[in-house]
Amino acid sequence: MFKNKVILISGSNGLIGENLKKYFFSKGAKVVGLDLVKKDDSTYKCDITNENSVKKTFKLIIKKYQTIDILINNASKNPIAQNVKNYKFSEYNLDKWRQGLEVDLVGSFLLSKYAAKIFEKKNKGKIINISSMYGIIGPDQNIYGKLKKYEGFKPLEYSVAKAGLIGFTKALASYYKRSDINVLCLVFGGINDNQSKNFKKKYLEKTIKNKMCSIDEVVDYISFFSSEKSSYSNGASIIIDGGATSIL
Repeated sequence: MFKNKVILISGSNGLIGENLKKYFFSKGAKVVGLDLVKKDDSTYKCDITNENSVKKTFKLIIKKYQTIDILINNASKNPIAQNVKNYKFSEYNLDKWRQGLEVDLVGSFLLSKYAAKIFEKKNKGKIINISSMYGIIGPDQNIYGKLKKYEGFKPLEYSVAKAGLIGFTKALASYYKRSDINVLCLVFGGINDNQSKNFKKKYLEKTIKNKMCSIDEVVDYISFFSSEKSSYSNGASIIIDGGATSIL
């Protein structure tokens, strides 16, 4: 299904990225990772928020692989749940706000732009954007720690960036109407990553399934929607959250 397909994954050093690389390699794909640190021979060091860096990296990729078949916009500036620090919105740093938006929105725009140059030549390609349920609902700050009045933990720009990816998916898919260039968005709920027992307890109370998504499940969902089995899906945002956004 993925044999010899060239699959480009941003944020390839993170939890999702690393597991996607292993999976697609096992399926015979030619996997190309992008991250700020070159972790292995399949990873290209690239600042996806910088157009010159993206342009140079794409030249290297095309020189080696000649094409790209699937782009997975997975990179995101998302602090680990147990490491988030409390802040006051009325005193929030503008640079942090911008940085949080740039990775998801500017990075996904630039990678999609240069992937589209390749897709247009063959009238075929797929872009998978990885979003979050926090692009649909606001985060409950109370599950992250004990709060004082007018304090929060989860950065608000994370929600704005993930909501932007949902809009970007719809607009870009519509732009490529009547072509075989498809754009999808997977909207994940909480992913199990060794969070504290206290966090998990509070989070699970908000779900219908009473569980977090495992990384294997994440990979399975991305695999399906990256494949030809999902060829009728386009412009859609598929919610995969254990029912968290379906219950009050």
